Amino acid sequence: MRRGRYHLTGLLSILSETQKLSFTWIESVCFYVVCSVPMAFAALNVVQQVVAVNKTTFDVYGQNGSSIALIIFNFVKSSIWAFIYPTSVNLIVLLYCFLCQKFCRQINRITRDIRECRVENFTLSKQANVSAQEARIGDFLHLTQRVFSVPSFWISAAHFCSCITVLGSLIVDAGTYIKNYTLLCQSVLLFLNSSGGLLACLWTAGGLPLAEGQMKDAFRRKMRERLHLFGKVHEECFQKELMQKPSFLISGCLIVYFQRSSILYLLGTILTYSFLLATKAQSIRKNNDHKTIFKNFTIS
Repeated sequence: MRRGRYHLTGLLSILSETQKLSFTWIESVCFYVVCSVPMAFAALNVVQQVVAVNKTTFDVYGQNGSSIALIIFNFVKSSIWAFIYPTSVNLIVLLYCFLCQKFCRQINRITRDIRECRVENFTLSKQANVSAQEARIGDFLHLTQRVFSVPSFWISAAHFCSCITVLGSLIVDAGTYIKNYTLLCQSVLLFLNSSGGLLACLWTAGGLPLAEGQMKDAFRRKMRERLHLFGKVHEECFQKELMQKPSFLISGCLIVYFQRSSILYLLGTILTYSFLLATKAQSIRKNNDHKTIFKNFTIS
C-alpha cells in the first residue's frame, strides 16, 4: 500500500476532478463503526481485567499501580493494539470498497443511459461515447488493481486466518467462553470485524463484473433493436469492441478473485478448517489426558 501511494494519490485526484468524492450515509455509518472498534476492544479489555479477573493493579513498564491513570493507560494501549488490527486493515478495506462502489455506480449510470436512450438516437456518436466512458472506467480499475492487488491479498489472508482462529477457539474452549462473557464479546467482535471486512471485499468488488454484464447486455439489446429497425450491420464495430474486452474482475495478486459467487465457498472453507482445527485440538488433548493417566498409573 505504501509503495502504491503515488498511484493512489493520482487516482483520487483524477476522480475528484471528474466527480464529487463523498460518502453515502451507509458508507459514513460504516466509517464511524470501524473507527469506534478500538474503543470497544479497549473497554472490553478493561472490563475483562477489572471486573471479570478482579485485577486491581496493572503492570506498566515493570511497575505496578492501581490508580485511574494506569487504567487509562491500559485503555489507550488496548486501543492502539486494536487500531493496528483490525481497524487499520478495515479502513483500507473501506477505501477499497468506496472506490469499487464509485466505479459500479458509474457503470450503472452508463447502463441507465443506454436503456433510456431511444433507438433513433443511439447513433455511432452515442455508441462511441459509451465505449469511451467504458474505456475510462477500465483505466481507473487497472490503476486500482495496481494499488490494491497486494494489500487486498494479504488483507483477505489475514481476515481468513482470523475467522478460522476465532471459530476454532470458540469450539475448543466453549466452556471458558461461557464462563467469561467479556472474553466471548471480544472474540465475537473480532470475528465480526474480520468476516465483515472479507465479505465487504467480495461483495463490492464482485459487483463490478455483474454491473459490467448488465451494461453489455443493455448495449447488445439496443444494437439488436437498431438492427431490426434500420438494418445497419456496419454499426456493430463498437459492439464487437465492447464484447471482446475482458470483464472487470479484480483480484489479489492474481490468486484471490473477488466474486460474489465465492462467498458460499469461502464460508464452507472457513467452517471446514475451523472444525478440523477443533478436532485436532481435541485429539491432542485426549492424548495428553491418556498419557497423564498412564503416567499416574505407572507411578502408583
